[in-house]
Amino acid sequence: MSDENILISEIIDPSCNKKMVNLGPVGPQNMVIVECPSEEILNSSIINIYSTKEQKIGKNGFILYENINVIVGNCGFINDTSEIYIWKIGYYSVYTSIYHMETCQFSLLKNSNLAAPVSTVGSFYGSSQNTNYFIIQLQENDMISPTPLSPYGLACKLQMINNTNLSYMPHVTLIGSYMAGNFLPQITASITIQSIL
Repeated sequence: MSDENILISEIIDPSCNKKMVNLGPVGPQNMVIVECPSEEILNSSIINIYSTKEQKIGKNGFILYENINVIVGNCGFINDTSEIYIWKIGYYSVYTSIYHMETCQFSLLKNSNLAAPVSTVGSFYGSSQNTNYFIIQLQENDMISPTPLSPYGLACKLQMINNTNLSYMPHVTLIGSYMAGNFLPQITASITIQSIL
């Protein structure tokens, strides 16, 4: 091996701005780390929130989340609410999981309107778990909901709503671990939203 510095950016992207940090000798070489974060990485967002509460969600009611696993970038959330805020336009992948007792149907709302037909998920049977993975686009005209979480004062508000429209069912119960007699709290609902473009 030669005694040359290794410039990682020349392998990945030779056009990026190089910021070098010399870590000193490692064996016969000096290792040089080049930090070259892309625009996409700097502007990326991810939010993962969840609930372990056993909730009764009425018709047109929202799933409430009280736990935050990860929030990074251009997004925000306040504990014990249904409202997720994103203030950067782009394409976002969305993953939802709902563990319910009754027949149900849920959708993602964008500023109190249906985000996309592909966001709607449900079950004809009770006591099951519904998961869904889909992609939504947020545009400039989606940034209309006021929130102090956004540096601009406005964002797109996202919520999971109970669409179940059965006359004999006043609510949908989110099942937790305590109902089953387990000691460890388990997730009754979760949502993950991540920027992809």
